[in-house]
Parts: sequence; C-alpha cells; structure tokens
Amino acid sequence: MGTDSLPWCFSPLPDGPGQTVTLQGDEWHHCHHVLRLSLGQHLILFNGYGQCMEGEIVSATRHEGVVTLLRDLSAAYSVSRGYSITAAFAPTKNIDRTEFAVEKLVELGIDAICFLECDHSERSHLRLDRMEKIILSAAKQSRKIHLPRLTGPVSPVEVIRDYKERNRASGIYFGHLDESSGPLPQNYRRGQDVLLLIGPEGGFSVAETTLMKQEGATAVTLGPYRLRVETAIISACVAIHVLNEAQTQS
Repeated sequence: MGTDSLPWCFSPLPDGPGQTVTLQGDEWHHCHHVLRLSLGQHLILFNGYGQCMEGEIVSATRHEGVVTLLRDLSAAYSVSRGYSITAAFAPTKNIDRTEFAVEKLVELGIDAICFLECDHSERSHLRLDRMEKIILSAAKQSRKIHLPRLTGPVSPVEVIRDYKERNRASGIYFGHLDESSGPLPQNYRRGQDVLLLIGPEGGFSVAETTLMKQEGATAVTLGPYRLRVETAIISACVAIHVLNEAQTQS
C-alpha cells in the first residue's frame, strides 16, 4: 500500500523516526472506532506545522493507541510556493455557507483565515472551535501539512493594520463592485504575499471602504457579477493561485 492510501491523523510529533506517539481523544476514536485501524496497521501523523511521518500502531486499547514513527514524509507532501494568502471575510447568516468556504479555502491552499466584523455583518456569534475542526478535517482530506492560522472576528481596518505589521511588502485588496474598482488580476503582482478581504452580503460600508483605502488597501472586482460571500473569497483565492501558476509555467 502506498502512502497516498494511508489515513491521516493530527498529533504533535517528536523529533524523528524511532520514537513513539500516543493518540487519544477524538483522533484515536476516529482511527480505532471509525476507521477500524488496529495493531500493525500504518497511518500518517502530521503536526500542522509542516511535519508529517508514517507510523505503525504498536498498541491499541479502547481509549488510546501507541504509534511508532517509521519515516519522515514531510518533503513528499510539502508544497513550495513563493507567496502567501490571507483570506479575511465576513461570516454569512447561514453558517453552512461559512463552513463551506473555510473547507474549500483549506483545500485550495491558504496560510491564514480571518473572520471580519463589519458594519453590515449578518452574524454576530461564531464558534471558532467548530471552525478549527473543519480546518483540521479539510487538511487531512486534502493532505495539507500546514494548518492555516485562524483569527477574528475583527474589523477590516484592524485586520489590515495587523497584516501590515507582519508583512511589509504585500498586496492588500478588498472586493468592491463599483466603477472605481479594477480587476484583481490587473492589480495583483505575481509572487506577492496578499491579504484578500470580502465583506458581508450588503458589502462594506462607505466608512469602511474609506478607512481601508487610507490604510493602503486597493478596491478590486472579481468580474462583472455580484458574488455571494463564499463564492467571492474562494474565487479570489483561486485567482491568486492561477496568476502565480501561470507565471511559473510561462
């Protein structure tokens, strides 16, 4: 069986092969009671910070399992790209749509996700612990060894100011469909770290757009049509990946 067929589990990892890891709680429950993994079977453990290892189950009880680490597979599942993407968007009134967006962003490849609290926001309460579980599940399914950083909810200006402190040479773009906005592909410089902001269904307020522009953000469009929140943030992320991939292949 190749490693691509092995199930993935999340766990802090020690320095290298030959050591053991004990799985408990939800991770072991899923391995042992859902996937029916038992003694002698192999799996992949990842820590969310770029490290993953193949392991073998050497002990299995109802409540915990011990895994011996066999080999480091981090290089095999590492994806090298010269840019980072931070996606900031306002949670939707229907939480299923927000969860869908988070799942797809992780699958596409994202470095950070931030929830926005806007003047026109439709949702005031958000369970970040639930979102973390969705991120973890999507990372396992799509074989991502890095988990995106999750923050919020905060105002658009707070996100921009915090981002500027962390990333000096970056592009900051917010979705805004009017005559003053240019297409994202014409504004984005390939290879550039990027912060993408998408407002709620009612759009960003006039006060918010004014403040964001004062902080150096650029208003952009994703085409001629008005998009729903989850469609817009996913489309923006895809556009950044496509623009950079086109440069790599040209």
